[in-house]
Parts: sequence; C-alpha cells; structure tokens
Amino acid sequence: MRRTGRQNYVCWRCLNLRPAETALRRTLAPVTASLSAVTAPSLPSSAFRQPVRSVSLALRSSAQESRIREQLRQWEAENPSPTRIGLADDSPGSGIFNSMSRVRSERSFKLDLFSEDDDAASHSHFDGVDVVDLGLNGQVLDAGDLVEVSSGQLRIRLLAICLGKYNGHDHFYTNTGKWFTSRNFRSGFVVKRFIDDPAELQAVIDAIPSVSPSSTVLNELQDLNIGPSRDLAASLIRKMYAFQSAARLIHQTYVERLSRAQTRLGEDEKLMSLREIADVLLPASLKRSGTTFPPEALYAVYSVICQDDIAFEIMQRGARHHESYLVFVQSAFERTNVYQVEHLVRNFWEHRCGRGDTSAPQARAFSVFLDHARSVIDQARRDRAWSPHGMAGPSRSGGGADSEPFAIQTYPWSETGLMIIRFMQHWAASGGFPASSRCHWIGASILRALDRYENAMLDNTTGWTFLQEIGWIPPWDVSARHYLRLPELELDRHPNVSPGQADTPAITLEPDRLAHLRQDFARSTVYCIDSADTLDVDDGISLEEVGDGEYWVHIHVADPASRIRPGSEWAEHAAVRGQTSYLTGFYRRMFDHDDIREAFSLGPNQPTLTFSARVTEEGRLVDYKVTPRALRDVVYITPEDVSSVCGEAGSSDLSHQVLEVGTRPAAVTATARRMATAYELSRRQKTELKTLSRLANALQRARIENGAMPAFPPRPAAKVSLDDIVPLTTTDGSVHYRGDPYIRVSYQGQGSALVSSLMQLAGEVAARWCYERSIPIPYRVSLLAAQNADSLRAFTRDVFYPKLLAGETPPQEDFHTLMALVGGFDIASAPAPQVLMGLDLYTKVTSPLRRYPDLLVHWQIEAALLEEHRRGESLVTKASPGQPPNEKHARGAEKKKDVPSFLPFDKHHLEETVFPRMRVRERHGKLLDNNIGNNQWILQALVRAWRFGEGPSQIPRTFRFTASEILLRHSIRGRLDWFDLRAVVELEHMNDVILMAEVKPGDAFRVELVNVNVHANKVYVRLLEKIE
Repeated sequence: MRRTGRQNYVCWRCLNLRPAETALRRTLAPVTASLSAVTAPSLPSSAFRQPVRSVSLALRSSAQESRIREQLRQWEAENPSPTRIGLADDSPGSGIFNSMSRVRSERSFKLDLFSEDDDAASHSHFDGVDVVDLGLNGQVLDAGDLVEVSSGQLRIRLLAICLGKYNGHDHFYTNTGKWFTSRNFRSGFVVKRFIDDPAELQAVIDAIPSVSPSSTVLNELQDLNIGPSRDLAASLIRKMYAFQSAARLIHQTYVERLSRAQTRLGEDEKLMSLREIADVLLPASLKRSGTTFPPEALYAVYSVICQDDIAFEIMQRGARHHESYLVFVQSAFERTNVYQVEHLVRNFWEHRCGRGDTSAPQARAFSVFLDHARSVIDQARRDRAWSPHGMAGPSRSGGGADSEPFAIQTYPWSETGLMIIRFMQHWAASGGFPASSRCHWIGASILRALDRYENAMLDNTTGWTFLQEIGWIPPWDVSARHYLRLPELELDRHPNVSPGQADTPAITLEPDRLAHLRQDFARSTVYCIDSADTLDVDDGISLEEVGDGEYWVHIHVADPASRIRPGSEWAEHAAVRGQTSYLTGFYRRMFDHDDIREAFSLGPNQPTLTFSARVTEEGRLVDYKVTPRALRDVVYITPEDVSSVCGEAGSSDLSHQVLEVGTRPAAVTATARRMATAYELSRRQKTELKTLSRLANALQRARIENGAMPAFPPRPAAKVSLDDIVPLTTTDGSVHYRGDPYIRVSYQGQGSALVSSLMQLAGEVAARWCYERSIPIPYRVSLLAAQNADSLRAFTRDVFYPKLLAGETPPQEDFHTLMALVGGFDIASAPAPQVLMGLDLYTKVTSPLRRYPDLLVHWQIEAALLEEHRRGESLVTKASPGQPPNEKHARGAEKKKDVPSFLPFDKHHLEETVFPRMRVRERHGKLLDNNIGNNQWILQALVRAWRFGEGPSQIPRTFRFTASEILLRHSIRGRLDWFDLRAVVELEHMNDVILMAEVKPGDAFRVELVNVNVHANKVYVRLLEKIE
C-alpha cells in the first residue's frame, strides 16, 4: 500500500532567508488556523498570537544553533499529524492497465512482470531427444551492454547499462540513476559492448549494495531506492543521454519517413527484423561503411515501432536477433479494420448520448449487429451456459447420433458484423494489443453494448467467451492457438468441420537427385518403432555386427529433401509451418498432402538418408558415415512391444492421478499400417532388438558420464477425443456444436529409451559429419555451458540430478540456477557443447517430414554428398571434437578452406534470415504443443469437473500449494500438488493465514480453488493454513 504524508513542513528558505516575522507568519499559518478553530469561542484575538510568538522565538533560537534537519525534526515533534493511507489503484489481476490518464513518474518505474505462461516457459522443455529453451532469454548479456528497460503498463521506457550477472541475477543501472536487478530479464533493444572499458564500470559495480542470490533481499533494496549514486555513475548517465539524444535527432530528421512506417512496409502481414525494417524506412546513406545502421538509428526505428501497437507487435517469446526481437507487422487489412471499428463504436456511443454531429446510419448498422449477436447468444445459452471461466459451459443436449435435437436459427452476418467480429477475434483471441494499449476500450464497449455480460469483467476473457457463444470459434478452442500464431500461417478456426483432400489435385515432385548414389539396403531388417496411428513414419533403425564387440548402428531417416528443392512451393510451405503441430484435438501436419506422405514415409522400396555409427559395447563412438539408401525389409512395431522384447522398464513410477470428463470413446482397432507384435518377431529379430537396446543404454551411460540429464521430469498430458462432437449450424464461418470433447489427463513418461538414445546418436553423427566439412547447419548449443563448466557440473551432480533420480520435480529456484549456468539453449551455425545432453556436437535430423530444421540439415548434407561425388574426393578438412585425427583429416587439412558455394544455404543467409525465423517458430510450436496448449486442455477438464459437475469427486477439496515467487507483495506464484498446475494467491485471498511480507519461496500451504480462467491460463487459490 502506498502512504501519502499529510505532515506540515517548514521550508528552509523561509527560515533562513526571509525576515523572521514574515517567514514564520507564513510557515506557521496552519498551526495558527488550527488553534483558531479551537479557541475562537472563548479567547480574544490577542490570545491567538501568543503561541505563535513563543514558537517563533523558539524556532529563531533553534535556527541559530541547529542545522535545518534538526529544525524539521523539532517541527514534526511539536506538530504531530496523522498519516493518511492511500489505496493503490493498480489492477494486477486483469493484466490491462490505464496508462493514458494516469500520471506516473520515472521514480515509480517497475519492470513488467512475466506472465505465468512466460514463467513456465523459463523451465526449458526436456525430453529424451532434445532440450529446447522455451524461455525469453535470447542472448546472454555482458557487463557494458546497453539495454532498453520498459514498463508497458506505464508506457515508460528507460535506457540502462548491464553491470553483470551475479548469482543468477542481472544487475543494471538506468539513465535515471536507478539500480535494479532481474533474474529473467528481457529487453527489446540491446547494444552490445556499449561501454568498452571495464574500469569505467568498476566504481558502479563496487557500489552495488548486494549480490545476494535471494530475490526477496534484492527486491527490498530496490524498493528502498538503495544503489550506486548518480555521482559514481555520471559518465554512464552522460553516455546514455548522448545516445538517446542522437536517436531523437535521427527521429526528428526523418520524421516523415518514420511516421509512415506501417504504409511503407507493404500490405501483407510478415515477420521482419529491426534491421530489415530500417532498410525500408531510413536512407542507406546513414549506414556505417555502407553495411549496417548505427545503433542510434536503429533505436529511433525501434521507438517508432513501440509507439504503434496497432501496426506492430514485438515477438518477445522468440530470441533477439542482433539488437532486437523480430517484429510482427500486421496486415493493412487488420490495421484498417481496427481503425474502422474504433470509429464505428465511438460513433455509436456518441449517437446514444445525443451528439448531433454523429452518423446515424453507422449507429444503426452497429445496432443491427447487436440485435443479431444477442439473438445468437440467447439461443446458444439454451444449450450452453455462460461461465466466467474463459470458456462456454458444456452442452446440455449432449453429442452423438442419438442426442437430443438442438438448432440455432440465424442468418448471415452483415458486413459491419463481420468487421466487428474480426476485431473481437484480434483483441480477445489473438491478443493483438499490449496491456497498456488504448484499444482495449473498444472491445469492452462492444461487450457493454451487447447487454449480455452485466456481471462480468469486460475484458478479453469475456470477449473470448463471446466468440464461442456466437459460434465463431469452438466452445473448447484453445486460445494459445490464436495468440501464438505467426505471420503467413493461416489459422483454421473450425478444423474438425473442414473439407478433406478429396478434390485436392496431385502434386508433382522433382526427380530423386540422389538416385545414382542410393545404395540398396537389403541385408538387415529395419525396425520402425512408432505408435500404430502415426501417419508420417520418418525414422527406423537397424543393426550390423562387425566383430570384436563393435557394431554398425544405422538410423534410417525419410528423405523428402531429395525431391523437394529449397525455395520450392512445398519448401516454403514447410518453412512457414516450422513443424507438425501435435496439440491434441488440433493436429496439423507440416506437409499436409497425402502424396508427400506416401512418397517419403518409410517402407519397403522407399528412399532414406542413413546415419550410421560404429559403436562399442561400452558406448564409445568409433566411426560414422552418411549414406543415401533404399530400404527393403521393414518391420513396423510399437514402443510397447519393443519394451516387452527388450525388457525395458515401464512407467510404474509415474503418478496415478487421472482426470476424465466427457464420454469415453470406443476403442479403435484400425491402424495406419500392418503392425508386427512381439510374438511375430523371429529369433534373429528379437536378438537384434535386444542388442540395439543394450547399445542404446551404453551410449546413454556414456552421455550421463559427460553431464547429460539422467532422467526427465514426468509431465501431465491431456488426451482428447472429438468423436462425440456434432456440428450444427454453419453460416459465414460460424459453427455451433452439440456435445463436448472427451478429455483424459494423466502423467506420461518419456517413451522408448532405445528410440530416444539412437535418435540422439543420429543427431550427433550428422553434427560431426557436417563439422568436419565446415558445413553450416542449425547446431543445438548451450550458450554459457562451456565457460561455466565446473560450476554447472557441480550443481547438476550435487543438487539438480539427485532430485530427478529420486523422482522429484526440482523447484523453480533450481531451474533458475540451472538456466543461469547454462545461459539458455539456442541454434547456431557454429557448434558448441550441448551439456545437458552430454554431447560435444548435436543437431536434429530424424524428422524431416515433421520438422523444418531437420529438412534444412538434409538439404545441406545432400548438397555436400553430391559435391563429393562430383569431385571424387571427401570434403573433410578437420576432425570433430573428441575424435582423433586420421589420414582422412590430414589430407583434408591441406585443402584450401574455401567458402562452400555448392550449399543451398550459406552461413550468412542462415544467421541473418533463416535462424531468426526458425527460432521463433520452433519456440511457439513447442509452447503450443507441450506447454500452454496442453495446460489449457487440463484447465478445461478441471472447470468441467469442478464447476459443471462432470465427476466432481475427482477434484480434491484442498490442495498443497508450494510458493515459488512473491510478486511485488500483491500475489504469490506457486505450484499445486495436483498435475503440477501453476496457481496464484492474490492479496485478497491470503485469508489472514500469513502476511504477504512473511511468505518465502518454498513455503507450503493448504489451499482451495477460488477461480479458474482457461483463456488466461490461470488458477486462483485461497490460503487455508500453512503446512511448512
């Protein structure tokens, strides 16, 4: 709470510079007035002045003997006054802030808080095949880097200089003289090495009040405005001021160009880097040496982008590229629609208020839409109740062929209606505006005019429910699908009622360019281990015994790169989609044409690119090669049957928590292909699978000795069936449904250890093969693992890994420490160790039908194979890390290390164009499939069981809540002991159990549910008692 003092003070100028009688008469006027109010009825006027004279004499004497601070203390003691407590008018729960009419000073600056989704994203996605950084850290900051820090809710943007990272916290000093720290700092603009001389920073660094690892301690010090003085940091402040002034000068010089930024960037939506936008908006004469713009010019462009939240959205869930993140440039259609709806809504309300200069026809058109929407909503609520939980209620009529008839009588939306609905989709579903945007009033005003949400908060959660009630999106839609959508990627609002590919014309693929290199592989059985319903079978394994305890392990991978050329229509299609989406209920393939699946999915006579590794029984990699092949003998088998043959441990250690809502679907016996069972395998085939399992375990043990994670935290996963859904009315893109999805939530393991270990082996072989030939590919790297190797190994060995081996999920504090030491995970054209996988080099190559980065690596490798065949010699120039040089490497070292012009992607093009987009698409895809999207399905099941009575006994009455972070003393974040759900305790729900200031990370409480917001992906709980 904020305290506002009412204490009266005496100005030191009045005491020391003015004549005594005049000064005291003015400064003591409040005292005289108060005395007058008390004594006027009984005392003469002369009596009023006696106290003033006595005080006057006392103060005059004191002024001669004391300093001003002592006089002020004396004044406070002689004139006590109560302190008024003012209520803070912030609204942290809604996420929308009033930054237009509220006055805020830079001294009240607070960094933007991470949403719960971003907080969860700081926990990287770990599985048996890869480690993907879902966090917000794009690049590592160093001492001396200049960053912009912002508070979106207050529209304040400051410059700051990084002082370094200490105990997992980045420390900064702003141009306003404020010191602050952050554990998960994100900045939209960075200038590397802004301060080159470390000595210039040293005095400020030495004055940092604390480098404690405790966020609580650091936050307390920042609240007290303790930090290095402005005198110590004077040179830093002057340099930041000079930089800011130079950027403003450039802005003023080219204001005409910059003011029309959105119109100069084209009509279509797109992803662009800051440098690409600057190339369009600024003259090339500003570039240094004709190559790049100075940072001041880029900051001027960045400032223009930040000011226009209708035309631009900065993609902060991706990684920074050079100075800034990529920018989502909205289409001209979307921008125009926002402006038109804003004018329409303002016109409607002004017309209702009796303004004579407004357009009556526009107001009538808006009223027609309101009548239409009200009619649809009223009819929809006969089957589905409205709820405040960010989702419409379950269908009362049920689903299936035998359910009760239910229909909605409606007619097509008017042009004005479609315009308004598209705006509501952009606002409520796509999250098209930041929290401080003025445009939130438009959506709220539309909801108010509908007169159907009287007791609800008129925010974008209610807007989301409105879209469900009018049939614009399904009642079970996942909002993450919308706000994680990237440019050029069309979103199917009703994927389950879309027409199939019956009329889709066949596609023409290029001839196989590796046909003359492809070797027949008939000597061994290839085992394709995947689930029975998998459509795209893109990897298989086989074994070849060499002798002396050594084996060739072959990982055969589908080869679409041999017939799909870079830059072709299908190649661009794959680049835009990035990967197959496995979000349950909304499955979408990267290549969604059956002709591609039939041409490349593994099977007899199908082409492959085979990654072969010669390994020992101890898990040591001896040799490797990459060969185009054609398969002959292929066996399809499920991971469960492989585990039964090899004796792999099951998932008995997983939690048995289960939540089910909806009608369980009938068992499906049909499969996508003929699956072999464990009983049908020959003795030789069983022996080969057991040997492959033994080698896979040996390889994994070797990786663990090199620092790999020994186990992976189990994750809750939702499985969904839409079999019980019946679409009802379709008109102008609106669809209503009868019935609801079946949702089953349970913990899942990491799949087959054999498959995951050998897929990592294939990635290691590909990375080493490319490194030896100086081929740039998207290597998977840990940013700081090499420089923090000793600390990282000690922490993982002594703290983090023992908890994983004990079956525990490490607390958030441990994840923060781990990420601080690792520095995050990224892709790069030059290799670096992937420490948490125990590998010196790694890339992903085993799913080119489902992941664009894998396809790109195949293109690079196949171009090198063709070049080696053309030259008649190997392109090897060096040995890969950990491998002893041999004769091949010695011959290659004598060759001229020229730039490989035969490659479809050179290093510069990868780093400047391909990788930035690849990063953001991969992270958005993983967040949707494995994190936010999955969590929103779980919350839907929770709401249906808790609020709508679908098996309420499945929901515990109370939960164990473990605090992980205290946010500015207005809320507590933590985890429940039920499917590891994230939850929030707000100040009003402390329930007098404990003071907010006394809560520490790790404290455990007994709590009960208060609210669940599926759209916002939030669970709110109330404290009942402290446990420990």
